This record gives sequence, structure tokens and C-alpha cells, in this order.
Amino acid sequence: MRLMKKHPLLLVEYHSSIRLTAKERKTVDAYLAMASQVFGRLLKTKLVPASSKQQFRLSLLICGDARIRRLNHEHRGKDKVTDVLSFPSFAELRRKVPHLPEVHLGDMAICFPQAKRQAREFKIDLWDEFTHLYFHGLLHLLGYDHEVSPKEEKLMQKWEDLALEHFSGIKKGSLSSLSR
Repeated sequence: MRLMKKHPLLLVEYHSSIRLTAKERKTVDAYLAMASQVFGRLLKTKLVPASSKQQFRLSLLICGDARIRRLNHEHRGKDKVTDVLSFPSFAELRRKVPHLPEVHLGDMAICFPQAKRQAREFKIDLWDEFTHLYFHGLLHLLGYDHEVSPKEEKLMQKWEDLALEHFSGIKKGSLSSLSR
């Protein structure tokens, strides 16, 4: 298990049940660090009613088709591969966050081969798709659910778009500083 501590508000513990190259692991580390910065920005815009002193944690599994299919079947009754699954620790964190110094948001699984397929299908970068899936799963951990109603779908989409907009700015700044 790898522990990310790149931003003081969100710790991400992740491991992979599939073989990632050294370059892929390095990219996952970098993207999760940037995503944690985005989470901090979103907290300031009332994503959840959190105290400024609270820290958040989540566990992320990067897995293959067989594992995500099994998880999807066991937990959702759907015997098929999916891109991301979220298992929240608390219901409706977006409305009420427990008064704890550290809040475990829950567990998330991202299917890496499915992310690759979707990136090809959408003609986008793999890591942009990975990041989109990560934020989608994170919003589910916080209690947002696009499957509840069209109004909820619109709200969740708004937060996804804002997260990706912030991420794009952070990514651009990080990449430009690396090229100097």
C-alpha cells in the first residue's frame, strides 16, 4: 500500500492489484497529489460542511477487469465490468460531516484497463480519464449520486466540472514548472 501525503487535507492510501509500470506509479502519485489539492479548493467552496481542522482519508484500489467485475457483482448485483466503484464510510457526508479530527471517506476502486478503453473511445489522455473517474468516485464517497434524479445528476456534474477545471489549472502549472 502506498500512502500519499501531498496535501494536508486529504490522504490517499492506494494499492494496485494489477502490475503498473514504474512510470505509471509515478504518474498515479503525481495525479493523486494534484487531485488532493483540488479537494482542498473544493472544500473552500462548500463541497461538504467540514471544519478547517479536519483531515480526510480514502483508500483507493487500482484494479483489473476481473476484480472490478467481481466487486460490481458482489456489491451492486451487476455482473459486468465498470470503470469506478465507491464504498462510502458515511451516508450523506455532503450534508453532515462527523466531528472527528480525521474522517475516512471510504473505499474506491478504479478499473485501469477500463479507464484505458474509455480514454481511447473518448480520444482523451489516459490520465485525464483516470482523474475524471477519481473525482467521480470521490463525489460518490461524499454522498453525491447522479442516479437518484436529474437534479442530483446536474449537481454532481457541476462539482465534477469544477474539480476538473481546478485540476486542469494545477496540472498546467505543475507541467510548466517541470519543463523549465
